Amino acid sequence: MGTGNMDLVQKLREKSNHLSHSEHSVMMEDQTHCRLCDDSGWVWSRDQYGVPYCQECSCGIRQKMIHRNQLKFAEIPDIYKGAMFNNFRSAVYQLPESKETIKQAAKAIRYWIENIGDMQKQGIGLYFYSSTKGSGKTRMVCSLANELIEKHQKQVKFSTSMRILDEIKSTWGKRYSPGKTEEQLIDELSRADILIIDDFGTEIEKDWVNEKYYEIIDGRYTSRKITIFTSNYCISRLNYDERIANRILERSLEIPFPEESVREHIAETMKQQMIAGIMGEGK
Repeated sequence: MGTGNMDLVQKLREKSNHLSHSEHSVMMEDQTHCRLCDDSGWVWSRDQYGVPYCQECSCGIRQKMIHRNQLKFAEIPDIYKGAMFNNFRSAVYQLPESKETIKQAAKAIRYWIENIGDMQKQGIGLYFYSSTKGSGKTRMVCSLANELIEKHQKQVKFSTSMRILDEIKSTWGKRYSPGKTEEQLIDELSRADILIIDDFGTEIEKDWVNEKYYEIIDGRYTSRKITIFTSNYCISRLNYDERIANRILERSLEIPFPEESVREHIAETMKQQMIAGIMGEGK
């Protein structure tokens, strides 16, 4: 990398529970019935003075319920539900410059994950950008979401930028409908421990879009909540209110992604694997 490009990890260094009441239907499908807690996750016990108190059952069902709820809340696309940071394959990139870019990106991401406690205290998120569609940005943020849920028990929410705006618009004129109100949607997005917004900046520029995103991002900024973005644009090129861009810049590590689409490479690899399997069966 050139001298003008400060090491991403160095830049990061300088930037210095929730469980909803669950019904038994959200338990893991293979969960066997626990006779101690009757599948509630809690059992009664007594202290040394004979005073009764409630404690978590050793069967582990409560942790499974928490995990199931976290995955449901996250709304990670099905295609990426098995994706993890450690199985993100950098070998799919063919260009030398792409290999170097993803190497530096992975180095910064690994540091961020390893220091997630400090990152959460400071509200420092990540901003991935590449003007090339299919460069792996969405796959990476979904890998991070799974990693944060599986290994760090974090509450994560994934959504696309267009979906957020569509959901907000769907509430207009439906004040008395049984669904969520606009205020409830924005509040949910503002309060999520870690919010991932995919394809940020692809929307048509309108005053109301600026207004709604300012509400969400400012709410997260003031409460030091982590936000992770993917975009086709670097932060300085976002067509948003300056207040939005400034808040993102202050609380995000901006990470360039390769300017190379890997969709074709992945599709070709899968095709060759399938052909090899068919040929092998035919022997």
